[in-house]
Amino acid sequence: MKIIELKKILFDKLNTLENPHLEVRVLLSHYLKLSQVELITRDNNEVDESDVKRIVSASEKRLDGIPMAYITGEKEFYGLSFHVNESTLIPQPDTEILVETALELIKDKKNPKVLDICTGSGAIITAIKHNRPDCDACFSDISIEALKVASYNYENIIKEKGNAKVSDLFEEWRGYKFDLITANAPYIAKKWFSSLSKEVLSEPQLALLGPDEDGLGLIRRIIDDAHSYLKKGSALLLESDYRQTEEIRALLKRSGYSEINTKKDLSGLERVSYGRFFLA
Repeated sequence: MKIIELKKILFDKLNTLENPHLEVRVLLSHYLKLSQVELITRDNNEVDESDVKRIVSASEKRLDGIPMAYITGEKEFYGLSFHVNESTLIPQPDTEILVETALELIKDKKNPKVLDICTGSGAIITAIKHNRPDCDACFSDISIEALKVASYNYENIIKEKGNAKVSDLFEEWRGYKFDLITANAPYIAKKWFSSLSKEVLSEPQLALLGPDEDGLGLIRRIIDDAHSYLKKGSALLLESDYRQTEEIRALLKRSGYSEINTKKDLSGLERVSYGRFFLA
């Protein structure tokens, strides 16, 4: 079968998706190892029957709501390519504002020590380290499988072993002090869960669903405990849904943080909140 014929088959299968042309290009580029330009200029190239079967099978997974990143095993974030699988959340463009804010918060610190908890794929801490090579990067997750992915990504991109721990939040970091703590902890409220897309529901619920009805159970724990692990004047930086940011600012204030602020994501919605702790 020629590439141009396979394109038509795939488009006909995927035309109910939002951008079937893009879906077809991504699948063909990944499985045939061809650039976007080559997919156009090599329309008449023959595709092995085994590759046709694999690509058609992948398109059926897309129709079942499996995210493209889980099918290809990769996702770009902050200009870097990350390996992902069903053990981790898929890094999202809106989370890049967390990395930008983190870099801003440590811009005047020399050799900053940074901890990323609930690290998932390790995208946040790896992007921070890639942009601040002098950073002493630490990261952890309660999931052993997620931490394997995070460690792989960190070592593959940074080319050195990361300081990674399996930990329930700060449990394994006792005695450490950091210049910045970041967390994209599970924060989806139970009442929102049924309205999530099929693709999001394919991601691990452990990394999505926050404890308590409002989804802020883990974030409350993090805010209450983080100041014990922050150097004086250092910041805690949290991602959440825009519907939670007002409450998070209130929680930070009640717990003794100051210089509290929230930054908006690419959609103009409040996404990441932070505060500094000076009482340490």
